[in-house]
Amino acid sequence: MKKEHLDQIVSLRHELHEHAELSMQETFTKNRLYAFVKENTDLILEDRGRWFYALKKGADSTKKPVAFRADFDAVAIAETCDLPYLSKNPGVGHKCGHDGHASVLCGLALALSETIPPQDTYLVFQHAEETGEGGEECARLMKEKQIGRVYAFHNRSGYPRHAVVYRRGLTQCASKGLTISFVGKPAHASQPEDGVNPAHAIATIILYAEELVQSDQFEEMVLCSVIHTEIGHKNFGVNASTGEVSMTLRANREEEMERLEQLLRQKAQTLAKEQQMQVSFAVCDPFPETRNHDDALDAVLAVAEKQGLKILSMEQPWRASEDFGYYTKQTSGAMIYIGNGETYPMVHTGEYDFCDEIIPTVVTLFYALAMEN
Repeated sequence: MKKEHLDQIVSLRHELHEHAELSMQETFTKNRLYAFVKENTDLILEDRGRWFYALKKGADSTKKPVAFRADFDAVAIAETCDLPYLSKNPGVGHKCGHDGHASVLCGLALALSETIPPQDTYLVFQHAEETGEGGEECARLMKEKQIGRVYAFHNRSGYPRHAVVYRRGLTQCASKGLTISFVGKPAHASQPEDGVNPAHAIATIILYAEELVQSDQFEEMVLCSVIHTEIGHKNFGVNASTGEVSMTLRANREEEMERLEQLLRQKAQTLAKEQQMQVSFAVCDPFPETRNHDDALDAVLAVAEKQGLKILSMEQPWRASEDFGYYTKQTSGAMIYIGNGETYPMVHTGEYDFCDEIIPTVVTLFYALAMEN
């Protein structure tokens, strides 16, 4: 990667970091990325509203196009690190490194602007990864443009800096948020027998969820993390009559996650019927499992080996979900990880900041993939 390109990209990355925006609110971020590619490259741009793609026409239109995807949303985590480019949006920070992911794609755009790849090459700048909404929307481009392969990366702490980390098959788990809400009957706190309090039902659901994930009903890993619960109000004269519990369901296999959800729904419905309550359900932030395709992954590993990069295989999938799984349902693809360093701060923590040193590593790797004949 040229030094002048790297300087441009690092500066862009820091600017994006200062203007961190939550999923579905990335107005500045999307417009800034679009403007950068337009002003600094010869790629053809297509604005799709919340997201956009850039196209570099290839030498042979009969070859299957390739695509590279990067996300650009931030998370609701405040900065606790000392940076000259801290987020100006209180309580919101690029604590997953998506500012770096999107900047890398801009670096790839700069490199592609100076050459002609063998095939059409699409760079997908995606919104709302943290909620899964962006991937579901943008992945439709794979069929629309008949993309042959799609690549993406995520930075990962806990691994040697610049190392290429991968896993065959399942690489990131499926997940979704499930909220179960009960409505009982209010009563004076001195006469709880006159009302219907959902506290026991909610406690039962929480314990039942723990039993399920530890049972032998599932072939692979399933998890259920209670992330919020609320029962009634802090009024000591009123017996609670409403309540809800929210859980993150997670599994190696989507069908087992769906099975877990179904069992929890059935239990809640049974409890509601027995205790004469109303029950309702809400699903939020669904993510598919992300599975790598061998042909796409082999291409990445071959290039990484040629470039002398350290290559490490993950024994277990990364539990964190990733909406890149929507892409790999549409076409062959690979999600890889680039190491930040063994002791580098973990993503989704206040002290984390994207590691600028890995930018040229990824740009060079992706450029070589784009230029493979």
